[in-house]
Amino acid sequence: MTIQEHLVSSATELAKRVEADSILVLTESGKAYELIREKFEDLDVIALTPNEETYKKLEQNPESKVIDFSVRDSTRTGQIRHAVWRGIGTDLLSPGDLLVCLTGEMGAKGGIDTISVYLVSEAESTLAGLIESDPVMNAVVEIATELGWAGREGEPLGATFVVEDTEKVMNLSHQLGLNPFRGYDDINVTDEDNWELIKRYAFLDGAFIVDRSGNIVAVGRYLDADSDIKVPSGLGTRHIAAASMSAATHTKCVTVSGTDGVIRIFSNGKIVGKIDPRSKMLEEVNG
Repeated sequence: MTIQEHLVSSATELAKRVEADSILVLTESGKAYELIREKFEDLDVIALTPNEETYKKLEQNPESKVIDFSVRDSTRTGQIRHAVWRGIGTDLLSPGDLLVCLTGEMGAKGGIDTISVYLVSEAESTLAGLIESDPVMNAVVEIATELGWAGREGEPLGATFVVEDTEKVMNLSHQLGLNPFRGYDDINVTDEDNWELIKRYAFLDGAFIVDRSGNIVAVGRYLDADSDIKVPSGLGTRHIAAASMSAATHTKCVTVSGTDGVIRIFSNGKIVGKIDPRSKMLEEVNG
């Protein structure tokens, strides 16, 4: 047996023992996916592939369950996160599903090399609607994750992004200094070529203001929205300001903690989810 066949066999045995709802398998050629389906017909299998041709080939079979992997994050946990959020959005997965995941290195010499077990949380259902189906929010969260992981000299760099309802947000904020993005209408967060430039200005005090199409309207804005919003103990002014702005406007706010790099997403004055940049996985939010 090849190493891949051993991993597939171990994953399927584990799936049966833990009574998993599905096996999630990364596959560039489709072989690992087909191998499981052929030998273990009684197991539900979902393919995750970065290869467009493989995606199209598998999708032609109405019985196949396949998710495309076309995002920047190629880490093993990033693969699972993307698959879970996309799977929820396409009704392949639901909160409470227990998954056995086969992931690995992507590329010509890559292949599956890791088996893990993952439980889909209720919080991910909320965030899947906010992020995975919205390219602007998806991009903002990816940028925030990079700032939280190694924003400056390997340390987290605190930041705030306010997305949508731009006119009202601008009326409820003021500029702390020069706005380096003023006069530019083509710096869009969905264009990965702009990410390094955006991260370069994250050191400025104040928030990034991002419009509905993803263009950065301003950076260095002090958020003036006033409310009686309460945030969990230990969170500072950045989080209070983001919570208040999300309560006063139809915005979604994404914050990066300068202390531990944790990313929090605010909507309607509440934290709807948080992501640990070290694992890039969603955490449950209590309260």
